[in-house]
Amino acid sequence: MTNEWFVCKFVENSREHVRIGVVASKKFGKAHVRNRFKRYVRESFRKMVIDKSADILILPRKELKVGFDHLRFETFSKSLGSLVEEMAARFEKDKGTAPLKENLGEN
Repeated sequence: MTNEWFVCKFVENSREHVRIGVVASKKFGKAHVRNRFKRYVRESFRKMVIDKSADILILPRKELKVGFDHLRFETFSKSLGSLVEEMAARFEKDKGTAPLKENLGEN
C-alpha cells in the first residue's frame, strides 16, 4: 500500500508484537539523509499503538526525497500513521484471502 511519500508492506507474523523494517537506498540521499529517514520512521512507530502481530516494511518514495530536508517530523509522522492505520484496517478486512508473503519476495 502506498501514499504520496511511503510504500508499505504488511505481513502477519506469529509473534505477539509488531516488527518494522526500514529500507532507504542510496538513491534516496546521502547517509545522513537516509539515517534521518530511518530515525523518523522508528520514532513514529514508537509513538503509535498497533495491536496487530505483523511485520511492516517501510520504503520512501521518490516524491519524499524532494522535500525531505524541509519536512517537519510531525507532518512525516502523521502521514506515516494514517497509512499504517489504513493498511491495518485493510489487512483485517482481507485477512485469510491471499498470502501476503509473496509481496516481500519470500519463498
